[in-house]
Amino acid sequence: MSTSSPAPAAGIHELFAQIGFGEARREGDELVVELPAAPHVVNTRGGIQGGLIATLIDVVAGQHVVDGRAPDDGAVTSDMNIRYLRPVTAGSAHARSRIIHDGRRSVVVQVDVYATDSMKLAAVATVNFANVNPERRR
Repeated sequence: MSTSSPAPAAGIHELFAQIGFGEARREGDELVVELPAAPHVVNTRGGIQGGLIATLIDVVAGQHVVDGRAPDDGAVTSDMNIRYLRPVTAGSAHARSRIIHDGRRSVVVQVDVYATDSMKLAAVATVNFANVNPERRR
């Protein structure tokens, strides 16, 4: 019996779609992305794997930072701090980002991740980005 694996992703957005990340949507001054707790993303204890929660946080924060910027006026993640508070075992991980500092050289984003089945806080993170072209942000 042979098992077929999915075709390799052609790009990062296709990879995110294969994992199951939802499309980013704006809610006021926040950006929201969800990741369903599907069998292919959970760990042996039934919670969404921590590395995928970290990726979800980086994706929503990064998208928030680059929205509306020119392609050559981007930003790159410089560091991230995450506190995992509880597992997301059902529903989705619901990540909400908000920019708390937008300076010439850096941008700091706060991300809260909720378990949609209970709407309890599952993780909190701060993500720092370095502006790629800080001379443009004077």
